[in-house]
Amino acid sequence: MSGQIAQQFDVFARLVATGNIAACSEALRLSPATVIETMNDFEDKVGVQIFRIEDGSVELTEAGRRIVAALGEMPPDGASDWTEALIVSDEENRPAMSGKPYPDEPRPHALEIETVAYEPLDEDAPVSPKHFRPHRPLAIPPLPADVPAAETPTQEPEAEALRSAGLPPSRTPVQTITLASHPAIFSHFQEALLAFEDASPDIGITLMLESIDEEQATRLFYERKADIAYYYALAEGRSFPSRYAWSERISLFVSADHPLAAEEALGAREIAALPYAALKPGNLSRLLAEQALSESGLALPAPELETDDLYAIMKHLKEGTACFPAFGPMARDFGKMRGIERLAYASGLPQVQVRQAIRPALAQDPAVQALAEFLFR
Repeated sequence: MSGQIAQQFDVFARLVATGNIAACSEALRLSPATVIETMNDFEDKVGVQIFRIEDGSVELTEAGRRIVAALGEMPPDGASDWTEALIVSDEENRPAMSGKPYPDEPRPHALEIETVAYEPLDEDAPVSPKHFRPHRPLAIPPLPADVPAAETPTQEPEAEALRSAGLPPSRTPVQTITLASHPAIFSHFQEALLAFEDASPDIGITLMLESIDEEQATRLFYERKADIAYYYALAEGRSFPSRYAWSERISLFVSADHPLAAEEALGAREIAALPYAALKPGNLSRLLAEQALSESGLALPAPELETDDLYAIMKHLKEGTACFPAFGPMARDFGKMRGIERLAYASGLPQVQVRQAIRPALAQDPAVQALAEFLFR
């Protein structure tokens, strides 16, 4: 078994057993970012989301449960080919959400993985694509009028003494930086984050994956729960300084059989007349897409379907005449689906910005500035 595959196997098994990123990281002596990167690489290879992350805890998706079941059927000599054993080449039998089916034929039982308790697997349950997590607003109180004074992160006396003496810093982290990011944005800079960790052993990094916008980033900053934030926005806000990182264009998806799918240039009136399939009310991706489309002159009608189940939305599009707006990794997932096409809007569809911000109280902190610059480039 190659080193990369062995690490993927160890991380997968430990996450299944513990259900916690920190516990897996400590047991395998890997950084939390390495644990996440390892499972992202495996998810990219298999083509489906295996775990859902919630405040450092993880739980198996339906696809993840199938993988555990498939591994339990593998013979002892099959462990070295464990990733290939979970992938079949018959493209026609692949689930619609870019996932790949897992072996149905039983194999001699050999491999045992200690798992946490889950509900019985529903074999007919749809497989959701990776990269998407429903929006869950942060449960924090309203922002008070009086903002606390700026503070400087505590430095251990030993580290300060080493710096004063011109000696290299200790290998033990002496400052921790909390990085909050929308989950769909994190994949863009995770390699840079790993490189920074390797180059800066005296700085510890805590990762917070949340579906955040400017308002929620403001509250995270005020509560001192985040030092750097990456979030989606339509423009620069007023709550704190931020800078533009990149943009992700909104796409409108319909069935490939839709009469408008083959048109090269559609007008606002034609698009506004389409039925609308939407994410649930309050979902950040829906709120941003609707606001951006509205500001560009595309007012969508009341949705005929509201759900965060992307498999249900995909099926609804294929079987009807509705359209579905998406951006970022979600749009890339839909763009790869068979039987789904993008609509061509003559005026060009709007974009959603990705912005980076530093907690104002730490704007002059050298370590925080260094990490922000390293991730930004």
